[in-house]
Amino acid sequence: MNYQEVKSQLEALQMQLANKMQNPNLSIDEKTELLNAIANYDYIIELTCMNHFERGKAIQ
Repeated sequence: MNYQEVKSQLEALQMQLANKMQNPNLSIDEKTELLNAIANYDYIIELTCMNHFERGKAIQ
């Protein structure tokens, strides 16, 4: 998979979670879990971009 495919797939998964947040019947725990998962996807997407553009420090 190339960078754009990976990023698009991660963003689609994140959007699915965001859509689940619209359910008014979710408990507070479920909402918290979804928010944490969305934040995790933000981080994974950021790392994916950093890797693609070769940013960050290399450990040698």
